[in-house]
This record gives sequence, C-alpha cells and structure tokens, in this order.
Amino acid sequence: MDKIEVPQEENKTLDGIKKVMYAKDEEGEFQKVNYGSSVEEFATQTAVEEYEVLKQESLENIKKELSSPIEYFMYENRMDLPTLASVVGMFQFRVKRHLRMDVFKKMNDKLLSKYVQAFNIKLEDLKEFKI
Repeated sequence: MDKIEVPQEENKTLDGIKKVMYAKDEEGEFQKVNYGSSVEEFATQTAVEEYEVLKQESLENIKKELSSPIEYFMYENRMDLPTLASVVGMFQFRVKRHLRMDVFKKMNDKLLSKYVQAFNIKLEDLKEFKI
C-alpha cells in the first residue's frame, strides 16, 4: 500500500490512538505510517456487541444448568473456543466438554486452576459463580 492510500479516519474504539502500518513512500521505501479506519472501528464494535450477546445467553444457560461458568468467563474475556483451548493448553474437544455444567461440577481444583489463570480470577469466583 502506498503512503497516500493509508486511511486517516478516526477510530473511537482506540481512544484517539492511531495504529501503525508500513507503506511505501514516494521513493518506494517502506515507512511507518499512523492510520485509523472507520471500517475497523465498526468491526471491533460488532465483535464486542456479539460477545455481550453470547455472555447473556451463557448466563441464561447457566441458570438452566446447561453451561458452566467457564463459558461465561470465556465470553467475558472475549475469547472463543480455539483461543481458550490454546491459553489453557488443552485440546478444543476437552475444553468444550468443560463448558457443560455436568462436567464442570466434577472437575478438580487443579484443572480449574488452569481456567482461573486464563481468566485472571479467583478459584472461588469460578466455583461459586453467582448470577
């Protein structure tokens, strides 16, 4: 991308801070260029809103004993299944099982501590989750 083509729009999700990208200047050399993009801002806002919806659905499922608090904290921390699995160092199918309340209730503290570290919360917050 040429330096002249770099978007210079405001992105409110970054609180006025601009990101950096590399673009060619007039001499064909790559230079750091600050940029902002309203398209990127829209995508970020849409993703945040989607995680809020998923978080609310998770709370409803926890009330019904379908989902575990791990699911809620996953969405609270804006993670998806592959991301959480990577952070806790487990296969996705195993983490997916832990999202079920019946499996969650049988989990030991050592296993739960991996999620506690990933979410930066206390073990009690996870085990004694209040809606």
